[in-house]
Amino acid sequence: MANHIPGQAATHSRSRFCSSSIPLFPPLSPRRLATMPKPQRRRRHPLSPDQLPCGKRKRQRAHDRCAVNGTPLPDDALAGIFARLPGGADVVRCAAACARWRRVVATRAAALSRSLPPPGRFLRHLAVGVFHQEGDGPTARTRSAAAVSSPQPRFLPVASGSRLVGLHHSCIGTLFHGAGLSGGFFDCSRPVASRNGRLVLELQRQSHGDGVTFCVCNPMTGDAQVLPPLSGKDKPEDYGCALLTGDDLLPRRGAKSFRLLLIYNPRGFTALRCYSSDTGRWGAEARSAVEVSTWELRRIGPAVVRRGVAFWPLDHGALGVRPAAADDPEQAAMDAHLLPYDVHHRWPEKRLLGVSPDDRLFFIYFGIRGGDYILMAKISYFDIDGDDIRTGRKENSSFEEAVLMHQMKMTSQDGTLKLRWFGEKRGLVLFTMGGSGGHSGTFALNLREGTVEKLADGEGHSWRNFVGFEMDWATYLASLAHAEEN
Repeated sequence: MANHIPGQAATHSRSRFCSSSIPLFPPLSPRRLATMPKPQRRRRHPLSPDQLPCGKRKRQRAHDRCAVNGTPLPDDALAGIFARLPGGADVVRCAAACARWRRVVATRAAALSRSLPPPGRFLRHLAVGVFHQEGDGPTARTRSAAAVSSPQPRFLPVASGSRLVGLHHSCIGTLFHGAGLSGGFFDCSRPVASRNGRLVLELQRQSHGDGVTFCVCNPMTGDAQVLPPLSGKDKPEDYGCALLTGDDLLPRRGAKSFRLLLIYNPRGFTALRCYSSDTGRWGAEARSAVEVSTWELRRIGPAVVRRGVAFWPLDHGALGVRPAAADDPEQAAMDAHLLPYDVHHRWPEKRLLGVSPDDRLFFIYFGIRGGDYILMAKISYFDIDGDDIRTGRKENSSFEEAVLMHQMKMTSQDGTLKLRWFGEKRGLVLFTMGGSGGHSGTFALNLREGTVEKLADGEGHSWRNFVGFEMDWATYLASLAHAEEN
């Protein structure tokens, strides 16, 4: 047996694969060559737009502009996508993405606002400000032809409203400049109600015997509609006024639809009457199932609206009135019911009604916390079974919520405190103080944040006709493009 030499064995083992009789890379058959992938050409590095020829350069820049705008979809397709977003806040974010999306939102604001669900929370950008008359202003009994020089209602913005409207302490006539209204159209008028971007004004009466004429206008767009006057036996003296817009009505109506609801005492009973923009006429007078004294009507507070029902705060409860559903003005039947308080509240200027983001009616008044004299708001809710206002009543006061205003430390009880108006879109409570408690001026309490903004220093206590103003969704969305331009 021959001696084993490791090196020689390894050489022999490799030689079997390197033999000249067996090629290392045998030739491929034609069938195998046909199935193999073709060799790829090496791609050139993309050129910058400046290195492209002139024609290709323009097409590349157009493609880049389309990419900046977010998508090459048509405007109508984009608007359809925006209309299906979960809420208005998402639409606002889309409008902030680029100039094209902002233009699409602004030009289709009316359609988008009707398709959006309720926001479900307070929104700070929709609050604009306050319309008021300095001093008590003329009343129905003191207006005369000699009072034509009386001041017009003036506008006082909140911080966000001053950026949108750009006016401060301006007469209402300046907001309608160029709208076809004469310079003295709003002389001696007084604001009586507002809702969803519309303001209701009672226009001037030349004498006590003249009828009552209302104007429903939009200060943001300059639109104004003068309603047929109520005169003779139909004329109300002291009244409560509520405005219901198309979004409030059931079923929902168009953006320009509205109802104006009045409650008054014509001849020894309490009457209800409603104007419909769809028919352009006042409905027939209806007798209310709830009697309201003339004393209460003279001091009735602002109304709030929930699910097509207008609510006013009274001494013993909240009066709810649902206008007739039919468009026929001869059908004047209305549903009226008093939702009782658990405790009577006989101070009209110390109480307000409001609607929470989760669609609950609530009662609010102010008090002072003992010990540190911090001003606070106390809130209690009404229990209502669905849309049946006959089942409603206020919860026990032991379940009240408190919102502390640490900025408002009082020196004493302030008898001049007046709760003026509640803005349900932002959750603002507007109130005025005369100074006996250490603070004087016009203030806005943000219920969500618990902060107080001073709108006017030392002014407001003597303002009698005081109405807050908030934009509707359509006007706000349309204003986004103008805000960007400015």
